[in-house]
Parts: sequence; C-alpha cells; structure tokens
Amino acid sequence: MVQILGSGKVYEKLKQELSKYQIEIIEDSNLVLVERGYVIPAGKLAVVFDAIDYMDVIQLLVSSVQKGLHYPNTVTGFNDNKFAVIEYKDISYLEAGPDGIMAYTATNHYRMKETLQYYESIWAEKGFIRVNKSQLVNLLHVKEIIPWFNSRYVLRMYNNVELEVSKMYSKKLRSTLKI
Repeated sequence: MVQILGSGKVYEKLKQELSKYQIEIIEDSNLVLVERGYVIPAGKLAVVFDAIDYMDVIQLLVSSVQKGLHYPNTVTGFNDNKFAVIEYKDISYLEAGPDGIMAYTATNHYRMKETLQYYESIWAEKGFIRVNKSQLVNLLHVKEIIPWFNSRYVLRMYNNVELEVSKMYSKKLRSTLKI
C-alpha cells in the first residue's frame, strides 16, 4: 500500500501500473511516492521522483515487494483453548470484530493474532481481497458474485455465507476479476 502525491496525470499512470501488481493506493499509507515539486509529508517514508521517471518508481516498488514474498503459507489460529495450524488456502475469509480478527474456514473459526491489514498485505498475491473495511476474502472460496444496488456486490461463498462488497472496494474487485 502506498500513497501518491503528484499531478493528476502522473497519479493516474502510477495508479494504473500499481494495480497490475495489486499494490493498493491509500491516502494514509506510511510509504509515499512524491513527484518532484510536491511537498514531502513529514513522518512518512517518501520516494521522490521526476514525472518522466515514474516507471523507475514502479520497478523499484515491485522489486521491493517481490523480495519480501517469503511469507508463510500457514498461520496459527486459536479456538477452544488450543492453537491450530491453518493453511491460507483453507481460510474462506477474515473478519475484524470487537473480539479481534477471526479466520473462517469451511468447518471452524479461529482467533488470529495479526491485524486485517497485515493479512491483506501478505496474502494479496494469493487471492485475498478486501471487500469492506472489516472483511478480507479468499477469492478461491467465492461461489457466486451477485450485483447489488448502488454499485455494490454480494459474494456468496461455498459455505453459503454472504459477504457484501462495499462501494469503496467494488472497483478493486471489478479490476481484479476483470468484470
């Protein structure tokens, strides 16, 4: 996730290129790509670049992301006073609630240690996508995508749970699935 400060034209080019690598643009990210001539935000890691070199920024960012792709395929969840090792592919979706992060599989649910944002960052390339501010879905477990009103969608999972894709995340879903 990265924030972009620059002209509208550069912003659109970066946005288009970053979406190819599923790098999300977020306004409050701690990593900021700053086009030369724009104010560098205080307290954030900034990469300053000339507009003509925007592809160099993309390559730098993508190579950094790819170097860090040594994330585990398993996580540890807690349920019934015991820990369980869970493969990411068995998780249908993750949900943030008042009791923390819960991971739902076909047969069980587990309390997770990390934040939803953490799982989103490490599993984006494995098919997990944020569908609203409190849920992260494994696209491999989506049975049907139902168009909903107001540019929203409902995802029907194989376990018949229905999850709503908020308007804010609908665009990313359409882009990811080419719908």
